[in-house]
Amino acid sequence: MRTFHTMDSRTLSYVTRGSGAPVVMLAGGPGLDPAAFYADVDLPGFQRLVFCPRGTGESDPPDSPDGYRIAVYVDDLDELRRHLGVAQLTLYGSSHGASTALAYARTYPEQVDRMVLASGPARLNAPFAEALTGVRQRFAETVPDGAERLRVSDEAGPRMRSATSDEDRCVAIRAMMNTYVAHQNAVGTDFLDRLAAAPMNFAAPGPMVAEMMGGLNLLKDAHTISASTLVLTGELDVRVPTQHMHEIADAIPAAQLVRFPDVGHLIHIEAPAEWGQTVSDFLAGGA
Repeated sequence: MRTFHTMDSRTLSYVTRGSGAPVVMLAGGPGLDPAAFYADVDLPGFQRLVFCPRGTGESDPPDSPDGYRIAVYVDDLDELRRHLGVAQLTLYGSSHGASTALAYARTYPEQVDRMVLASGPARLNAPFAEALTGVRQRFAETVPDGAERLRVSDEAGPRMRSATSDEDRCVAIRAMMNTYVAHQNAVGTDFLDRLAAAPMNFAAPGPMVAEMMGGLNLLKDAHTISASTLVLTGELDVRVPTQHMHEIADAIPAAQLVRFPDVGHLIHIEAPAEWGQTVSDFLAGGA
């Protein structure tokens, strides 16, 4: 784990894996352990720089819930850029990490070279909710035990919010993760077990949800984004529907969109070979 100090004397941290051109990896959550989130990722020829946002890894938490607003995640990401001494970043974001990458690219368009956005919301509005209803129905109808897994995941939300211990919260979060992949197998189950058992920042999700539900729109000014952008979506993602990822791709000039059929929210776990080839080709400057 590497650490550095921000201009206002806070500590932020990151983990590096592999060698080659650096790609800043932004994990989902918020509050999930970034190192665990990307533990199984391999991108030959690229260094994966797994950034630990505030309150994760060895990064200092904020003093108040306001410190988990998306704009402050953007500020921390620019602190990382300054620490690395580079003019531009190459970003890969999954779930909340994709939201952060998108927010950074619209705030600092000249400071992003290439960017991959996987399964991350830009706004929560009526079309998002309508699309989510549709994909949940397909999940329930086409995935073996899909309806039961949706029920278990839905019931876990209130249990997590009412939990009185971190142990109970971890159990509830693992149940919520039941739908993060469309088709369960030993690899996916082991990954989710390890992710749920890793350190978590339980203070981060609430402010993020409140900000999104309050009308945050990360597509505002998306037309100013100049970075080459790849948008990834799993067609059975019951967290961020494919239609919404289409909306993001349409809002960013010349963005490419790749759909992964029969895949859920965590594309890099459920379709690792296809994901790796697609992302590597894009980062290398291919199609």
